[in-house]
Amino acid sequence: MIGLPSKPSNPNSHPTSTPRWFAVKSAPTSPERVASIDIGTNTILLLIAEVCQGKLNTVLDRETIVRLGEGVHKTGVLSEGAMQRGFQALKGYLKQCREIGVEKIFAVGTSALREAKNSALFLQRVKENYGLSIDVISGEEEAHLSFLAVAEDLKDRERVLLVVDVGGGSTELIHGKDNDILQWTSLPLGIVRFSERFLLSDPVKEAEWKAMAEEIRKQLSRFSFPREPVLMISIGGTGTALASVELGLEIFIPEKIHRFVLTREALRNQLSLYLSKTVEERKTIKGLPSARADVILAGGTILYLIMEEADCSSFMISSHGVRYGLIYKEVYMPGNSKIQIPNSK
Repeated sequence: MIGLPSKPSNPNSHPTSTPRWFAVKSAPTSPERVASIDIGTNTILLLIAEVCQGKLNTVLDRETIVRLGEGVHKTGVLSEGAMQRGFQALKGYLKQCREIGVEKIFAVGTSALREAKNSALFLQRVKENYGLSIDVISGEEEAHLSFLAVAEDLKDRERVLLVVDVGGGSTELIHGKDNDILQWTSLPLGIVRFSERFLLSDPVKEAEWKAMAEEIRKQLSRFSFPREPVLMISIGGTGTALASVELGLEIFIPEKIHRFVLTREALRNQLSLYLSKTVEERKTIKGLPSARADVILAGGTILYLIMEEADCSSFMISSHGVRYGLIYKEVYMPGNSKIQIPNSK
């Protein structure tokens, strides 16, 4: 791996002193089935959960790779084909919600819907055809929902956390402890975005990979990484795919992947493996979802360089994410749908 640059002062990290906004405000006293849908650049995720008295029990957790943001960084718009894939995924999810008896559905859109010039058209068609309202959230809200999901799952009040959400169009970094977020940032580091921009050969040329790594390091220099020891936690499909490969899973087993710890050395070995193979050859790797074969190198490289910046020898994989944070917030924090956190000056 290429050495990392010195880090300048960072005007793009956002410190905050707002304390414990995760405190439970109210709780259903009888079981209620709710769902959250996270519409990202690469995937659309569905979580159906039963909530009662501050607890969240998973009923169904699904991921569909849609590539809604395919080509957005080049064209600035969602393609008709990508929108149709999104419609089909949402149609199937809503059918499952009806069958399982979901009472409330919360849906959010992230990077691709923030950036695409025609995202309003996608939102309108979803509303008209399926009756689903989608809230396009800011990078700030996305970061806070990610941290909430991890904090509520771990309930570790002593460890300093660095939560990393590598998505299709952006990467969120959140540094915090207990329920306090100390700083956060949302960077345009996405596995779809960077694969389309840099990794044009198959197999990838070393020069292409190095150029991508250089741009990743440049973007990461905008974040003031903590100098104290941190527990790094990866949420999102890249981390779960890397864990699945390391475990050699024939089928996806959430219980084995959630909280699995991957070392820097193991990740480096995986990157070497992906660099040596074509996309089709990667699809034969045990544990790697075939739909992630073309983006796993970009995602793994982002995580590896974050590990170097944060001086972490390993990181934990969490199968939770925005969809979990969204249910915690909407069910247990009514009236606080827009999180107000002061930006740095």
